[in-house]
Amino acid sequence: MFLVLFFVLPFFCAAFDGFFDPASNGGSLLTSVPDTFPPGQHEPVNLIISGDSDSDVLQDTSEGLHNYFLSLSFSGECFGQHQGNRQQADLGDGKGLVNETAVIRYNYGDPTLGTCTESQQGGNHFRYWIQNGSSADSGAVFMAVSYEKSEAEGHDIVVNGYNLGRDYIIGNITGSAIPTLSLTNSSTFSGSTSSSGFTYSSTVTYLSGLLPNTSEGINHNLTVSVDNINAVDGLVALVEVKVTTRPSNGSTSNNDNGNS
Repeated sequence: MFLVLFFVLPFFCAAFDGFFDPASNGGSLLTSVPDTFPPGQHEPVNLIISGDSDSDVLQDTSEGLHNYFLSLSFSGECFGQHQGNRQQADLGDGKGLVNETAVIRYNYGDPTLGTCTESQQGGNHFRYWIQNGSSADSGAVFMAVSYEKSEAEGHDIVVNGYNLGRDYIIGNITGSAIPTLSLTNSSTFSGSTSSSGFTYSSTVTYLSGLLPNTSEGINHNLTVSVDNINAVDGLVALVEVKVTTRPSNGSTSNNDNGNS
């Protein structure tokens, strides 16, 4: 008689530097957008703040992650009011589709009222989610960035607005324009930003293979794609953030959350 043993192998998500690939556990870097025409359109999650960033940057608080956003000239919504439908994303961390954590808008140099200008006149903005479920707890921040038109134009996305929106944020890090049309998966950048006594050093690496290079199924694709350039260029900007200066009463630890 032979004894047959069965082993249940644990599932492992594909790990990158500071995040897990959502697709390796049934997720996607394409959001679910309600009430689109035609139905079932998506928007790209095209920028990731690495879970290998310093731990205080990854805390979803005004002193942590939102202060880093402020250093990039982005703030919360105008008077905290959100209009429009909430998008969902499945980051492959075991939580399934979840609503965006918040929408963050370019503040035009005015952290208090500038996002009201963005809501009315248009500009850069993003939605974000945090990969922290039990199946893939990286702590990384996943951002769906796009540059939108004015409220009077229905907040449509400008030509090439998903790729440009991503790269405008990277340009805010570097202090110079990013050459969107010539980027590859070997493109790297770095820069320094500051807010409220914190100085942040950000290293950016562009990755391919996580998003499709396509216009098919992408929200607003008829107006976003142009001259044989797809609405989504297939690249994701991975940003690792380190705090180089803290205020005297600021956090004192580097990344200590055990993320891989």
